[in-house]
Amino acid sequence: MQNSHHKIVITLIALFTILQIIVLLVFGYTPYPDSNGYIEIAKECINGQDLYPMVSKLNEYGFLWNVGAINAVILSLKLFNSIVPLLVIYCLMKGFTALFIYQITKTISNEKIAFITLILYVLYPANYGEGTSTHSELPFIFFTLLGLWLCITKKQLFVGGMSLAFANWFRPMGIVFLLAIMIFLFINKKQIWKPLVGYIAMIIVIGSLYYLRTGLFIYQAKTGWMALSDYSTDHIPASLAIRDNSNWNVSEKDAAWKELFFEWLKEHPVDYFKQMPRKLINTYVSDNVNMCVFLPNKAEREYMYEELSMRTLFRCFPNYSAIQWLTLINLLYYYCILLTVFLSLYYLSIKKYILPLSVIILGTSILLIAGHGEARFHIPFMPFFIMLSAFFINKRICKG
Repeated sequence: MQNSHHKIVITLIALFTILQIIVLLVFGYTPYPDSNGYIEIAKECINGQDLYPMVSKLNEYGFLWNVGAINAVILSLKLFNSIVPLLVIYCLMKGFTALFIYQITKTISNEKIAFITLILYVLYPANYGEGTSTHSELPFIFFTLLGLWLCITKKQLFVGGMSLAFANWFRPMGIVFLLAIMIFLFINKKQIWKPLVGYIAMIIVIGSLYYLRTGLFIYQAKTGWMALSDYSTDHIPASLAIRDNSNWNVSEKDAAWKELFFEWLKEHPVDYFKQMPRKLINTYVSDNVNMCVFLPNKAEREYMYEELSMRTLFRCFPNYSAIQWLTLINLLYYYCILLTVFLSLYYLSIKKYILPLSVIILGTSILLIAGHGEARFHIPFMPFFIMLSAFFINKRICKG
């Protein structure tokens, strides 16, 4: 019986992975604005025979984008003169995320809940097509889940911490998962210092390599203060002046963004807190972004999201195209996950499910405090919402 269950799990994960590649082959590259931006910067770096950020342009960059994601594109273009090999790797990474989620859930709960989690994950429409762009979320989630899997399932705490820091190189949210695993280890009376030391060690390695090349200690993107300042101060002339100042390098500009934001905050503390409900709504109101993968003529669209935006879906109902119906199904699936997570709070053991709870609470809090609110921002938390949803389904529907 155990053998049979194991084969079913492996088959589901294999099919999920194969479908990722099929979606890539059938629907092709998805030209999200950020993804296109990464590719343009990567080409510029290749022409300048440098990695990102280019030493010669440190004073030209208005901010530092997701470093790992752009350098991954550079590597693919340099080796293959194409981003397709990178996208295939991303599809394989997506398959491994299903394995990591299953193993992590199995370790913190039981095999039945882990299997329900896996089923929910592979059936979720939004989980298909991420590998068709160079967005930073997919590699970030892969290395994050790898790190958590190493810490929780394999007891490799130091290496797991290093993986979390490497994920942070792709997208600067690694601290959320580092704090979550430390809370998990503390609750379970395990050594919390090992993943912390591994995390710091990897940051020192990445930052030192960049320091030797650029003279700046760079280990992650520098967009946070810029985004806070821009979205809080409504793109005031001072923020534009910082972006265009060729006398400052990206680190100095980041410090200037920070100073500008805190100057605004001193005078507008109420406005700052009044933004938080809007940020929360913008972050969790929809999960439509990945549905753009299935749009026809993606490259020719002036605004790719328009057809699948909440405003358009509301206005056009029920006269939908096939992709809009799929998006609606995905939305209903997403809302059911959120609802079951909310209902699960009544039943679950805080100690047992401290990891997914910590990720969701810490991640959402940091987005409210230091983010500006976009639907894409909650994507790294979805595996943990699905874990809690699986717990509720097992408890109330399967009577586990």
